[in-house]
Amino acid sequence: MTKITMKDVAREAKVSNSTVSLVLNNAPGISAETRERVWSIIKDLKYIPDAQARRLSSGRSHMVALVMPPWSAAFADPYFLELMRGTLEAVRDKGYQMLLEVSDQRFLDHKLWNDLFAGKRVDGLLIATPYLDQHYLSELVKLGYPTILVNGERTDLPELSFVGYNDLHCGEEATTYLIRLGHRRIAHIAGAMNHASAVNRLQGYKNAMHKAGLPFKSEDVVMGEYMPLEAREAVKVLLEKKTEDRPTAIFCANDTMAISAITYLQENGYIIPRDFSIIGVDDTGGATRITPALTTFRQDIFALARRAAELFIDSLEMKGTAGIIQDHIIMQLIERDSCAPPEEPRSR
Repeated sequence: MTKITMKDVAREAKVSNSTVSLVLNNAPGISAETRERVWSIIKDLKYIPDAQARRLSSGRSHMVALVMPPWSAAFADPYFLELMRGTLEAVRDKGYQMLLEVSDQRFLDHKLWNDLFAGKRVDGLLIATPYLDQHYLSELVKLGYPTILVNGERTDLPELSFVGYNDLHCGEEATTYLIRLGHRRIAHIAGAMNHASAVNRLQGYKNAMHKAGLPFKSEDVVMGEYMPLEAREAVKVLLEKKTEDRPTAIFCANDTMAISAITYLQENGYIIPRDFSIIGVDDTGGATRITPALTTFRQDIFALARRAAELFIDSLEMKGTAGIIQDHIIMQLIERDSCAPPEEPRSR
């Protein structure tokens, strides 16, 4: 089979080779009509641009790196697999390639991001590590490297792009939902405090309690670290309270902890939601497998990652370097069966 070349595309589209090149590189100065005609011919002829030639003509690699957490964290959690899948799909659709990096100690100690940019191996970084103690991010901003956080935010780095869910709003809405059901004693099992999401969801909980005129009690906030075993221990702490001081509802910062809390309470003879209403965040698969099904806030991580990658690459294509992108997305409340108005009195 004869290989289709750029010259073939140009001939069929009745334009020059340079025009085809400009269209492939999404360069400005080409009319919408011409651009559409060239892309139509490219698809009809099934022309595949030579990646090396494209890099040489544009001065860019047409590759981005997705920076994931260390292996043990990234590949044991369906969240990160969905994030990777959404990013890869968007990257492919945009005609780019994706390089996978891991923010392990070697990445940090050797500042491997410098090698990626110095060697023109990537045009930008998508950072999928949600930790607040990522000090290297300030260096990326200082050096002007195109970077975007995927479902994260650093308010201390206002120049850093991000696309992420509005965790402050989520925390406030989850707590307000329980208040509207009639709950007045509401506990919060918090996530790991080195995650911006955990900090913001906790603050949202505080805001809702304040707006409702309910007292915030620090002893009603128990650390669950986003992990199931820690969540069980957090529930134990709450059950040690006197009956009149126990919460009637628990807002868990993610579904993993919420499901663990429900399981532990049921193991100890409590009925959900009669004895405790439980609400989570994520809407993972386990939310519908648990009985009762979990009321939660939905995060579509695949869609969010795809959106982040699309916006980032569009910015790279438009400007040659990414402009600042700051996009907060509101989570959707999914009402199921784990929450109900409180019943009094309760005792165990």
